[in-house]
Amino acid sequence: MPVICNPLTGRYVSLPKLRTNKQSRSFLGFDPVDKQYKVLLMNGIVNYETVHHILTLEAGIMRWRVIQCPFTHKPFGKGICINWVLYYLAEPTDKSSNVIVCFDVKSENFKFIKAKCFYQLVNYKGKLGGITLKYDNDSRQGAHGNVFRWPNLELPMWVLEDVETQKWSEFFFPFPDAGFYKHLSVLGVTATDDIVFSYIWTSNYYVYFSPEMNTLQRVSLGVGDEYGTVNVFVDHIEDLSVNILKSSIFDLRGL
Repeated sequence: MPVICNPLTGRYVSLPKLRTNKQSRSFLGFDPVDKQYKVLLMNGIVNYETVHHILTLEAGIMRWRVIQCPFTHKPFGKGICINWVLYYLAEPTDKSSNVIVCFDVKSENFKFIKAKCFYQLVNYKGKLGGITLKYDNDSRQGAHGNVFRWPNLELPMWVLEDVETQKWSEFFFPFPDAGFYKHLSVLGVTATDDIVFSYIWTSNYYVYFSPEMNTLQRVSLGVGDEYGTVNVFVDHIEDLSVNILKSSIFDLRGL
C-alpha cells in the first residue's frame, strides 16, 4: 500500500487501495497555485497498455481518477517536480528514442520532449537539468615505470531553457581527483547548486561537488551499513507557508 509521509513531523497517510501490478510506477507532484499535492500513478495492464490514475491529496475521502495520456510509454528512474511540472524519463513502447514526460500537475496534461543521454534528472537553479557521468581513461606513469589507466570523470549537464522550443543549454564540468571517487551515483542538486553523489556500494559516504568552485567535500552520514540500507534525498526544506491539509489525520507541510 503506498504511503505519503512528512519526514519533518513523522505523520503519514495511506493512499486509497488500487489494484496494481509490479510494473506500476507513481510520482508525487505539487501545484503551488492551487496548493495541491497530487499523485500520478501509471498501472501497466495486458498487451503493454497502461492506465493512468491521478489522486489529489486532501482532507476527507480521497479517490483515484482515471486520466488520458496520448502517448504509450514505460517510465523509469526518479521523477522531479519543478514549478508544478512533473518530469520523468520514459521509454516508448515502440522502442523509439527515450523521452522526457512533462506532466502539468495543475491542468493534468501531458507533453513529451526528446531526451538527451541523461543519467539523472535534477533541479538546477529552478530549471530542469540532466546529468550524466562520463569516464575517460588517462595513461599515467607508475613509480616502477609501468603504465596504468586512471579514470577521469567528466560531468556534462544539459539545462532545459524552454519546453515549447525544446531549447537546451549545455555545460561541462571537469571533476577533480576522479580516480579517488569511483562508482558514484547522482542524488540531486542542492539549493546552493552543489551536485550530490553517493557511492553505489555503500550508504555511509556522500560527495558534494561545487561546479562553480570546482571543489569536493566528502561527508559521512554516520548511519546505515556497507550494503546501502539507507535511502536519502536532497534538500528537504520546511515550508510553514504551505498548510493545505488541516485534517487531524495528517499534515504534509514541509514536503
